[in-house]
Amino acid sequence: MPPDIAVYADLAELSHAAADTIEAAAQGAVSSHGRFSLCLSGGSTPRTLYHLLATEYRNRIPWSMAHLFFGDERCVPPSHPDSNYAMAREALLTHVPGLEARTYRIAGERGAEVAARAYDAVLHSVFPGKDPVTFDVVLLGIGSDGHTASLFPGSPALDEHDRWAVPAEAPPDVATARARVTLTYPVLDAALDALILTAGADKRPIVEHVRADGASPDSPYPVARITARRRVRWLVTG
Repeated sequence: MPPDIAVYADLAELSHAAADTIEAAAQGAVSSHGRFSLCLSGGSTPRTLYHLLATEYRNRIPWSMAHLFFGDERCVPPSHPDSNYAMAREALLTHVPGLEARTYRIAGERGAEVAARAYDAVLHSVFPGKDPVTFDVVLLGIGSDGHTASLFPGSPALDEHDRWAVPAEAPPDVATARARVTLTYPVLDAALDALILTAGADKRPIVEHVRADGASPDSPYPVARITARRRVRWLVTG
């Protein structure tokens, strides 16, 4: 199938489209199986989306039935400016009553090895079984090198087939904390839907690569290896 790539005028329009998709997925998930599981992305791009979800969409999403997770985390305290949890907490979690209590954060401050083992165990307890559907929606972003979550080009984590959360290290030129915990392809690809949020001119070569070649396990860009059980949708600013 050709890649599902939707182009928007700017980040605001992209974020509204993502929020609409999340609203529909949440309503469908609660109707189908009684809860909605959403995996959050870090970085700067989803902040606008999280603000929308906490304000304009606050009463349109069944938050009382929602459970939130993270695709990766830096090995810093949860209040640190580099923390993905800190960003999501400020933009979304504290604005919806009870949502923090149903959010499963990665305890990066415990160190990558310990935090990865702990989060792997959490995920397997929430999504039991031999071949479970994991998230109803997983949000992902893209770095200028094509990484997603903390799955960087050349990382051993790209070849992990068993564990769902593993230690990872960002390249030396990354300005934020290099020690990370990342989810792996087995758990990301077991999501029903993946939304890849893409803003910035430096991401265009990656989008064009996917537009031309589609998703592939051999792609030089880790983000282009993402699959999902139902749909992978790219939301891109023009």
